[in-house]
Amino acid sequence: MPKILENVRARAILNARRILTNEGYEALTVRRVAAEVHIAPATIYNYFPSKEDLMACVMLEDWQQLTARFDTDENRLPAEETVRVLYDTVQSFSRVYNDAWLHLRYEPGIRSDTMRQRFHPVLVEQLSRYIIKSMPAEQAGAEPWLAPFLAELVLRFGADVAGTYGKIEPAVAVLL
Repeated sequence: MPKILENVRARAILNARRILTNEGYEALTVRRVAAEVHIAPATIYNYFPSKEDLMACVMLEDWQQLTARFDTDENRLPAEETVRVLYDTVQSFSRVYNDAWLHLRYEPGIRSDTMRQRFHPVLVEQLSRYIIKSMPAEQAGAEPWLAPFLAELVLRFGADVAGTYGKIEPAVAVLL
């Protein structure tokens, strides 16, 4: 009878996150995570086909936690404040995952895109939705280019971990 393994996926993500935040991307290996979860490396591949997939799962879970507040209509902020909070969210995420986000190749040998290049359009679309929800309906309808443009600004400048919101604040104020 096969051994029942409790919460292997969740424990693997938790350990991978700890390794990434404390030691960086280079220290993360599937073997190490498997050892810390007390399972065979072959078993962890049932949950994560590669280190890149494990990393993507960790990053996705953290991104979802950071952006969950924007998925509700409660406590809706004015558009300018939404852009500022989104900037802070992107910058916070980038501080933790910048190295992997910039350099990690997803699907090595098949694609040469970094994770940032691959997921950038998805992030622009997601951030645009949050910005549109915070804008007055007449402005969002009259200027459909504005939310994606602001999302691009947030991603471009928010991913610069040494940058500040002050770089885009004047432009945001004028546009909104």
